[in-house]
Amino acid sequence: MRDPFSFRRQNRCAICICILMLLSIPILLCFQIDWAAYVVLAAGGIAFFVLFHAYQRKVMDFFDEVNEGMDQMLSGRSDVPLPEVEDQENLFARFVSKLSRLYEALRIAEAGADEEKRVMQGMVADLSHQIKTPVANIKMDLELLSARKMPPDQQQEFLGRTLHQADKMDFLIQSVIKMSRLESGAIRILPQQADFAVTLANALLSVSTAADRKGIEIAVDCPQPFPVRHDPKWTEEAVFNLLDNAVKYSPEGGTIEVRVEMREAGAYLSVTDHGMGIPEEWQGAVFSKFFRVPAVHNLPGAGVGLYLTRQILEAQGGYVTVRSTVGEGSTFAVRFL
Repeated sequence: MRDPFSFRRQNRCAICICILMLLSIPILLCFQIDWAAYVVLAAGGIAFFVLFHAYQRKVMDFFDEVNEGMDQMLSGRSDVPLPEVEDQENLFARFVSKLSRLYEALRIAEAGADEEKRVMQGMVADLSHQIKTPVANIKMDLELLSARKMPPDQQQEFLGRTLHQADKMDFLIQSVIKMSRLESGAIRILPQQADFAVTLANALLSVSTAADRKGIEIAVDCPQPFPVRHDPKWTEEAVFNLLDNAVKYSPEGGTIEVRVEMREAGAYLSVTDHGMGIPEEWQGAVFSKFFRVPAVHNLPGAGVGLYLTRQILEAQGGYVTVRSTVGEGSTFAVRFL
């Protein structure tokens, strides 16, 4: 479709006007028209033509620069020079401003996509590393079971080890699924006013078997009822992770203190164990994805529990911190808004 306001069309119109003015000279001579008026009119027409041509040239140069800048944007350059406009209030300046903002938004989106890709690659690498050991153990035990005859008690031992490794893989996969669903927003955490004493009791019930197996006593100090704004289901998951870690890293026959209280700044939960403790240089990293303190690599765990806890609490406006001394134990403190 032809643009009726294109520069070429306007050029032709201006040239035609000038030609008509020249051709009208004989007519003016016949009718003895005032030459002064004609000269003024002709000078105005010529000035209009010259100014219009200069403006056209300026506009064409402007869009040539814009076109070159957009070509450089498409090529992936980060420092694209755009035309400079002296008058920041005119149409050209607004166009350049919007184009710059659009390009910056595209750069930010591209950087975000690259970061998301990098994180995903790291997650896949970490998951592969975590799964590699149990898969290798299962494969080795099954090869031994199929390669030679064993007495029933030895077979049960191998099957028990295989089941343990399968449970370890299942726990890891379920944790990663929860983690990815939380990060992608597929899971909605909906805080509501609910009795936190009930949430804590359910989390304690989930670790009671492991605590009894190690002879660990869990002392609980929690008012009942204790209304707190939280998501009962997912907060139970977060508190369970804290309790599970406390049981896991406490010595046999040890004690764990759980305290819930209301302060001026909000509701607080603390879980204190008397286990091996966390070195100061690792305390800032224990809430990272797949991170485990080097000293506990031989103990069960996947390094996702504390990360999930932090994600769940932050989604509700809360947070979790840790204080620890090597050889004396650790205290994880949670604040609810």
